[in-house]
Amino acid sequence: MPKIKWSSLLFCLLTLLGLQQWNCVPASTASATAAAAVPQLLLLYDGLPEAASIARAMSLKAEVWMQINQDAPSYKSGIIDIAAVTKEVESKTGGRPPTWMMLDFEEPFFANLSKGQDSPEYKLTIQTMTECIRAMKARWPESKWTFYGIPNLPYWIEGKGWATAPDDQKKVMLKSMSEAVMPLVRECDWVSVSIYDCYDPSMVVAGSPNSIRGTPASVREDGRAWRMAQVGLAKLLAHGKPVIPNVCNFWVPGGVAPYCRLIQPRAFIEDQIAPAVQAGANGFALWTGINYRISIVTQDEEKAATIVTEKNFGVQDWRKAFTADYFKGKAPMDWTDPQVKQTLVAETSKAIIQCFTNIRAWEKTGVLPPAAP
Repeated sequence: MPKIKWSSLLFCLLTLLGLQQWNCVPASTASATAAAAVPQLLLLYDGLPEAASIARAMSLKAEVWMQINQDAPSYKSGIIDIAAVTKEVESKTGGRPPTWMMLDFEEPFFANLSKGQDSPEYKLTIQTMTECIRAMKARWPESKWTFYGIPNLPYWIEGKGWATAPDDQKKVMLKSMSEAVMPLVRECDWVSVSIYDCYDPSMVVAGSPNSIRGTPASVREDGRAWRMAQVGLAKLLAHGKPVIPNVCNFWVPGGVAPYCRLIQPRAFIEDQIAPAVQAGANGFALWTGINYRISIVTQDEEKAATIVTEKNFGVQDWRKAFTADYFKGKAPMDWTDPQVKQTLVAETSKAIIQCFTNIRAWEKTGVLPPAAP
């Protein structure tokens, strides 16, 4: 295994992100960044509820990607059941997976990767993840395989964001993460870090129990700096493989935000897309899981109550968000009404297509979507 020159890697990353304070893309210059997007960005989506929208996605050169979730026993064992993963791929694809495939193994895998390369947990995690991706590549060599969220830099460094944390702490974090995940990145056909938006700058309220530290401007700056660090590190470790980060046009859990609500289109470009492109992203894998979200909110109350609730991302959270975004704030009297599902199918598909349309327009001309009223 060739030895990585960490000093060179870190110097390149610091240079890429802006040596002073790792300044990222300010809103005023986001349009200029689009000119650097050559060749055309790869755009991937994990689902479109409305069949008629698929043709529009194709016209925008958007392709399908698919996520394969970890098998249930692995949450406790930390060992991947390759037979179970193979069966899941067969079941979801009929044995013909799309080009872009992602294996999602997070717990306890991410934690184990941070335990040091001499720890038994780390060694087991590297072994089982390597065996899994090699098995998938051997079984379906026509597809391109990756792991979700590798590398996975923390959002905060001892309470500070990537825009303001001391450079020496950033270097330690980058070196540690690089050493931990390099064996896995080497196995991937593409690299996909997660750069979701989970802190809404508008929710900075001094004294509130759920307030975010700082100002709206500093919250945006920290988010952009973290995304640039994620993508920048992925780009350097990828050694020429496509770097296609996961993005989402809905607010996700993990911070302070109006969870499940649509992100304002201009902010989505400025805060997720532009910083990633500046750091070298080759495209974006839009994750929404929207077909599943629609299916759970439109079930009757008895069935909905049996669904395992994701914190800030469960049935009631999505119903509340859909009510605000698509039903003018008035919740449907009956979520099982076929008209409700039809509305959600149409509106969420429209939102995904608009997301890609906005990226293509920005990429080509530097024009941003209109600002929120």
